[in-house]
Amino acid sequence: MSITDSMIKIADWLNETVSPNYKFKVPPDEKLSDATGKRILAPMDDGYQYKEVNPYAFAMFLPTKDKIPPPKRPNMPSMCVQFVSGSDDLVKERRDMNINIACSCWNPGIHIQDIYYPKDKWPDKPPHFEPAYTGWMDVWNLVDGILERLEAVNNIGHIQIAQDTPVTFGCYKEQDNIPDFYPFWFAWVQFKIRSNFIRNNEKEKYL
Repeated sequence: MSITDSMIKIADWLNETVSPNYKFKVPPDEKLSDATGKRILAPMDDGYQYKEVNPYAFAMFLPTKDKIPPPKRPNMPSMCVQFVSGSDDLVKERRDMNINIACSCWNPGIHIQDIYYPKDKWPDKPPHFEPAYTGWMDVWNLVDGILERLEAVNNIGHIQIAQDTPVTFGCYKEQDNIPDFYPFWFAWVQFKIRSNFIRNNEKEKYL
């Protein structure tokens, strides 16, 4: 199976099996004022109403907002299926590829709409937005969902998940330290896939 087909099939599989199970906050557009120049609500204002969407899986690259193909989907929260490295065993006619899934979420803290009060139990003192580092849990919940699906199957379509290689996961680091990108949160999952291929001289038999 070709490299491009593999990337697309894995992204499609994530969109079908993992994405529907989660909804995360969408970061606002950079524009924080209207056409008249009047300031509009910012993400850390008490009245700010965020939107939630299912994380979408892109193949190979995470596009910027102006380069997202239709239908337009937010590029965060997201999963990005990336090719890391590969090798072809010419004797066994087998291709191994190492795959990285880059996960990203945005969450600056606890918004008012995150807080649930039972009917007629709204407090006398209204709650306020609370900046918090708890947003890291969003990206790791997404990682858990990916791991759960990867470890429950042997194949993604006709792509075999290599059972003799561990599935690994972790944080992105800079000089062995976890960088602080608050309010953005990032993590990764890596695994190996395996497929058969037919050499060009063998393909000619079928032409």
